[in-house]
Amino acid sequence: MPNSAFAWLVRGMMWIASLGVLVLLLVSGITTPADNAIYDLHARVWHYTPDNDVIIIAIDPKSLDTVGRFPWPRSVYAQVIDRLTADGVRGIGMDVTMSTPESDNPHNDQLLADAMHRNGKVVMPVFAEAVTLGGALQEALPVPPIAQNVAALGQVDVAKDSDEIVRGAYLKAGLGSAYWPSLALALQQLDHTAPTNLPGLRDPLSNDASPYLWMRNDYVLLRYAGPVGTFGSLSFTDVLDGSVPASLLKGRWVLIGATAEGLGDILQTPDSPMPGVEYQANVLESLHRGLLVTPLNFLAQGVVASGVLLVPLLLYGLPGLRRNWQLLLLAVVVALALCVVLLRVFYLWWPPTACLAIIGMAFLGWTLFTRSPRH
Repeated sequence: MPNSAFAWLVRGMMWIASLGVLVLLLVSGITTPADNAIYDLHARVWHYTPDNDVIIIAIDPKSLDTVGRFPWPRSVYAQVIDRLTADGVRGIGMDVTMSTPESDNPHNDQLLADAMHRNGKVVMPVFAEAVTLGGALQEALPVPPIAQNVAALGQVDVAKDSDEIVRGAYLKAGLGSAYWPSLALALQQLDHTAPTNLPGLRDPLSNDASPYLWMRNDYVLLRYAGPVGTFGSLSFTDVLDGSVPASLLKGRWVLIGATAEGLGDILQTPDSPMPGVEYQANVLESLHRGLLVTPLNFLAQGVVASGVLLVPLLLYGLPGLRRNWQLLLLAVVVALALCVVLLRVFYLWWPPTACLAIIGMAFLGWTLFTRSPRH
C-alpha cells in the first residue's frame, strides 16, 4: 500500500540512495553540459537594456583605415585620452595590452603615461603569460612609465567553459593568489561604487596555492544585455578627430578596445560571438547594476536538490496524485520552477539536471516497486 510503514521505509531508502547518486553526478560533472544548455537557453531571453553608463570606443575597420595599420603609435591613444579627459568621462578602461615598449618611438610611452596621469581614472590590463614555451607563468604588466601613471590595473582573464563558451567572469585573479580585481571591478573601485561584499562563487583554497599558478576567485555568471552590438559604440577615429559631442561621453565609463576582425579576442557567448571589449562592457554594466549571478556551491546545490527530491516521495499516494506520471510531472515542474525563481529573483544559479535525472530514475524505480505482486 502507498502509505504503509514498509512503503515509507522504502521511500526513505530511495531518498538516501538518490542523495548518493546526486553526489556522484555532481562530482563527475556528467550533467554539466545539460545544465549549461539550460542556462544558455535562459540567457538568450533574459536580456535587459543598458543604462548608457558604459560606452565602447571601438578600434574598428573605419579607425584602421584612418589611423593606419595596427599596432598604433601610443601617442594616438594619448590624444584620445586627453579628449576624453576634456569631455569629463567617469573612467577609462583600456582593453589594449602594452607590456613592451614602443619600438619605433619609445618617447610615446611617456606621452601616453602623461595623458593617463592627467586623467587620473585610467585602468590598464594585466594578464598571465609564459615568456618561454612551457616556462613558468609571469604577470604581464604595462611598461613602467605607463604602469606608474595609471590609476589602477585590472586582470582581463576570460572565463571560458570546457565548450569554449563564455558564460561568466572572475572578479579576482592573480599569480599565486587572486589579488587583481577584474578590469570592470577596478573601474568601479576608482569610482567608489564597487560592492563591499563581492558576489560570486569563492574558492576556499585561493590563497593557499603555488606562487606560479594563476589563481581565480569570485566567479559570477553573466546576464548578458544582448547579442553583439547591444552596447553603445563610437569609432575611435571619430573621438580622435573631435567629431563626437562631449554630451555623449560626459559622466560615462569608457572602454577602449578592438572590434575589428583579427585584432582582438572574439569570444563565444550564449547569444553570439562578441569582441572582448564588449564582454568587458557586460561585466561592468552587470556589476554596476547588481545583475551578476552567483552559482551555488557544491553544498548548497546538494541542500536544494535534497529538498526537491523529497517532493515526489512525500506526495505519492495523496488524493489526485495516485498516478506516477502525475507525480513525475509535478516534481519536474517544481525543480524547473525553483531553478527559474532562484535565478530571476535571487540571482542564484542552481543547476537542475542532476536532480531531474534522479527524479526520472526514481520514477522508474517506484513504478517497478508499486507493480510488484507483494503490493
